[in-house]
Amino acid sequence: MKEKLKLFVLIIITCVLFLGVGLAVYTIIKSQNDEINHPIATFEIQDYGTIKMELYPEYAPNTVTNFIALINAGYYNNKVISGKDDMCLYMARVADEEEKITPKISLIDSSIEADSDNDYEYGINGEFIANGFEKNTLRHEKGSISLNRSDYSMYGLYEEGYNSGNAQFSVMMNDESNLNGLYCVFGKITEGIEVLENIYENAETVADEESNGGIKYFSNKPVVTSATVETNGVDYGMPETHETFDIQEYVNQLYSSYYSY
Repeated sequence: MKEKLKLFVLIIITCVLFLGVGLAVYTIIKSQNDEINHPIATFEIQDYGTIKMELYPEYAPNTVTNFIALINAGYYNNKVISGKDDMCLYMARVADEEEKITPKISLIDSSIEADSDNDYEYGINGEFIANGFEKNTLRHEKGSISLNRSDYSMYGLYEEGYNSGNAQFSVMMNDESNLNGLYCVFGKITEGIEVLENIYENAETVADEESNGGIKYFSNKPVVTSATVETNGVDYGMPETHETFDIQEYVNQLYSSYYSY
């Protein structure tokens, strides 16, 4: 009887060990598959070549969802790489710097009629540590993709700036640790970094006196002829959005309050 009990206990222990090992192996394989199955965005840049971006929804889920929605809506087709500074390339902006660059919600949400009362220029919440989003620990390293946003801190407004990002993004051409936790990194260039290096180092820029805030604009802006994304069958759905903060209206109200009699 005792021998049978010992055998039973041994079998139980063996099963538990096998289960533990199996779970560990499954976790490793799943982790590897998750990495392989990251969404991959492809941008074709006229006269320069192709770049591919691996996107990281586990670090910045809503930002990646928004990026995928914009690609699928064709937003980035025929946009331009407008310029550079000491840190990055300013990617996929409108050709004319005077044009509106903030997309409306109807672009990605077919249930909203374009230019209707329900249509609005939209933004998304910033998924970075300074904005209370602590799981995004991605760093601003060469090749990383960072969502642009506005900075209204001169008015004492932080949240409004943190949550002002939408479609504009930059590719880091140098490591910039001072940006870590203050802007949302959501992907990285995995192929074609040499294409961007060629643009960064060799594309002609306008005269220095015409640059704005350290940005040197390209005289012949490289054109993104097409942008596509492979999601490996995953439907990322719609991002969470909000209406953009109108800084001009805020400033006008400030002036009105100071100069009203």
